[in-house]
Amino acid sequence: MSSSSSSVSTTTTTTTTSTNSNKNDIHIESNGVFTMTEYKTLCVICDTLFSDDSEVALNEIESLLPKNSKSPDENNKEHQLNILKEYFKRKSSDLDVAGQFLKLIAATKSSSQISDLKTLLGLLSTTGAGIILTGQFSSFVNLPLKSRQQVLTMMKSSSNPIRRQAFKAIVPLVISIYYSVIISGETSNPNWDAVGYDTPSPPEQIPGEEKLSFIKITSETSLKADAVVIGSGAGGGVTAAILAEAGYKVIVLEKGSYISSNNMSWKESEAFPLLYEQAGTLTSDDLSINILAGSCLGGGTTVNWTASIRTPDIILEEWRKQCPNAFESSRFNRAMDSVSSRLNVNTIDTVLDGTGAHNKNNKILEQALRDLDADPQPIPRNTKNCDTSQCGNCSMGCRSKSKQSSMVTYLEDCCSKGGQIITNCQAEEITTTSSPSSGGGQTVHGVIGYVSTPDGLKYRIFIKAHIVVCSAGALHTPTLLLKSRIKNSNIGNNLYLHPVIPIIGEHTQPVDLWKGPPMTVISKKYQKIIPNNNLRGGKNTGSILETPNAHIGLSGSNCSFIWEDSFNFKKKFLNARNFSAFISICRDTVPGKIRLDKDGKSPKIQYKLSDRDWKSMMPSVEASLRALIKNGAVEASIPMNGFKPANQDTIEQYIKSIKSNGYKSNQTVILSAHQMGSCRMGSSRSNSVVNENGESWDVKRLFISDGSVLPTSVGVNPMITIYAISHIIANQIIQLYPLPNSSSTTTTIAATTSSNINILNDEINHSPTQIAYERDN
Repeated sequence: MSSSSSSVSTTTTTTTTSTNSNKNDIHIESNGVFTMTEYKTLCVICDTLFSDDSEVALNEIESLLPKNSKSPDENNKEHQLNILKEYFKRKSSDLDVAGQFLKLIAATKSSSQISDLKTLLGLLSTTGAGIILTGQFSSFVNLPLKSRQQVLTMMKSSSNPIRRQAFKAIVPLVISIYYSVIISGETSNPNWDAVGYDTPSPPEQIPGEEKLSFIKITSETSLKADAVVIGSGAGGGVTAAILAEAGYKVIVLEKGSYISSNNMSWKESEAFPLLYEQAGTLTSDDLSINILAGSCLGGGTTVNWTASIRTPDIILEEWRKQCPNAFESSRFNRAMDSVSSRLNVNTIDTVLDGTGAHNKNNKILEQALRDLDADPQPIPRNTKNCDTSQCGNCSMGCRSKSKQSSMVTYLEDCCSKGGQIITNCQAEEITTTSSPSSGGGQTVHGVIGYVSTPDGLKYRIFIKAHIVVCSAGALHTPTLLLKSRIKNSNIGNNLYLHPVIPIIGEHTQPVDLWKGPPMTVISKKYQKIIPNNNLRGGKNTGSILETPNAHIGLSGSNCSFIWEDSFNFKKKFLNARNFSAFISICRDTVPGKIRLDKDGKSPKIQYKLSDRDWKSMMPSVEASLRALIKNGAVEASIPMNGFKPANQDTIEQYIKSIKSNGYKSNQTVILSAHQMGSCRMGSSRSNSVVNENGESWDVKRLFISDGSVLPTSVGVNPMITIYAISHIIANQIIQLYPLPNSSSTTTTIAATTSSNINILNDEINHSPTQIAYERDN
């Protein structure tokens, strides 16, 4: 699906259904969460966005033939014409986009977010009250088609932030679904032939699954472990591996699913619900930031784009002001060396000497950077024997296991030493007990969680543990600590997101930015980092330039800014293959917060892009726009509502206009794929959540080992930084709490460890047992 989506989010079926007084009005496909009245309202909105345009297109179809890309028979003009005729005739309701929308929202969003969507749909179907959104006294659903399209166009660039938010709540996700959904019984989306998007190949049964050991939960269960690691991404994976190597009995809890390389779908509508938080529709609480975050075994390392960049020295210098030991230069570099070796970090395929396997999008960026004298550099990647001709689907997992994710490296290492994994397990509470050894303070006791099964059942589990390591990421680690009622005012504060502005070009020839290695070139010319001593990011830090991986659904949602009516959007999107994209990634200096949503369970992401950080991105954005036009792009733009893409004649006025306009929430698409800092490490309890060992100031033997401990924003792709600090924290655990009769030595998981693995997907069935809730020692 798409990361730009609705303002809304999930409730339990029982809670929402109870509000539906008329059982005949229940929308079954959303499990009764929404009513048929709400579904019909959304159908009207969706058919406003994509209507039957066959009559309008009649006079232009032949002129569009040269732009029409691939088809089963490219030389057959009649066949091409039929593809275009069907494309322009196709409405959203032909694909039941509204039904797919509500089903997705019901399955992924919180009760408060669902309530917000219900309110919005109610306003759009009501006479009088909806005027606040539409400017029309008549209800939106009763307006003529042209009037409805004019209302939506007005809303997207309105000076009223509520109207912009309402547009953002629905339109990007509808566009994404329209171009990515696969209806039952079909193998592809019917729009793909028209826009030239190839149907992804089905999963391949490549010999050799991951060598992992799972605990299968079939009833309420209690277990014991030396260490429970909550989360399986970069932080959780390396921590679990090092503890298991040292002899600890380790259990890893992962709230997402295990998707084997053999079973990875490369179709967005199938893959995103299995791999991403909220199926890729996660946003900040006001919808202004679209957030991509992995939610599967391996976490973000399973779905990221393989950029493996070391922490800049100047950042380590800044962090050492508060944490001199954890970020000591030689120590941190040794940790980065170790994890880079295990992950096979290299630049074999990204060298800039003409032999690198760069896709067209990265070649355009490289040339643009050379024209700007912006020092293009190759991006190191954590790959092994990568068949770059098959690349392009990193965001939906690597079938060949060339990407050295946590799942195929550190989690295999953990399981080879006796570690075990429980998937689909949502940790609900970290339990504690008073301990004389901690001076009457709190000491960790275990973890309570719930395991969801494919048939909808939930089983409660309790794991009693000597050590609990929270590696759930910067969104869910503070959420779990807040749910566990751990008292520290810094929990959830100082959230950094590396906000991103896409810079989009349209070219005369195909770029196919969804093909090939997605991220291989970087420039740091526009980033100026000035270290700060007070745990705030440096001043005027600017941004780096890279390229994204964006398939057809994600591309469509990010192009919602060009929607003015159905016909012209469909016509424009016939050129989807010709779009290029750069991304300006900001080292943000003004952080946000994580708080509990109204349901008391979900993270509420409070983050507003500051004017200072917006302005710091402008030099890279301006330069990119000019470079695209200079390199032959017919149009260039950022996704800002109300501003048409610029061409060679209008580029300077366009740049002047977007700078004068400035940043307004939900007017410009802002993305994030990096989350950091919400439980940061520091020198005292007054300014941090954990000490330099990664241990909680408030609960003994509770550690945090993920990106949330980073003191400020990194400024580059943070995967290697997260692996390295987690490597250090894991070894500190061994030093502080060694197993009985064991020597406390630093453990390094070598690059050759996986060759000794013999465990193949063990499943241990546990018989029903009574959960022990007594919080004894």
